[in-house]
Amino acid sequence: MNQTTYKTLLLLISFIEGGTLMAFEILSSKLYTPFLGSSIYVWTAILTITLLGLAIGYRIGGKYVDKSVPGMVNLALILAAITVGISSFICAPILEGLLSLDVRTAAIIGGMLIIFVPVTAMGMVSPLIVELLSKKGTAVPAASGLVYGIGTFGGIVLLLLTTYFLIPSIGVRNSTFILSGLLLFALVILFILKEKKDA
Repeated sequence: MNQTTYKTLLLLISFIEGGTLMAFEILSSKLYTPFLGSSIYVWTAILTITLLGLAIGYRIGGKYVDKSVPGMVNLALILAAITVGISSFICAPILEGLLSLDVRTAAIIGGMLIIFVPVTAMGMVSPLIVELLSKKGTAVPAASGLVYGIGTFGGIVLLLLTTYFLIPSIGVRNSTFILSGLLLFALVILFILKEKKDA
């Protein structure tokens, strides 16, 4: 596999991760709505926990970037795929159990239990992809710009696709399955890259 193809596939993983992240954020609001509504407190909780998870994910990904990078990306993608996939199943018992609390507290606690882990896992991916690109000769500043730029563009595409097509067409639960499947597809791409590299 030539370097151009290798780098393109790595950026495709970034596109999927960034897109899934933003799509999951909008789906999270739909998971909350039947139980806590969609007030400014709910949206503030979702945004706060998303940013917290990303900050920690970026830190973890950056900290362990030199320690078996492909293995760390595998772990992050698997964890993200599983937790996104089960989010629509665990949200009801979690949020129902928090209904006795005021909406601000319930939104924060619920988000920590439903949103935090998948978002943190997805946040780990970008710095690890930057490292893999840098090992293929792309300067770190250029690699960072590519990864975060492509990831943001993926966020735009999948956010629009999820909001305007997936949710109205197949519902929230099936949409989470689609996102989980996309993360697993990104994992398959990573395995292909590793196999080609080792061949």
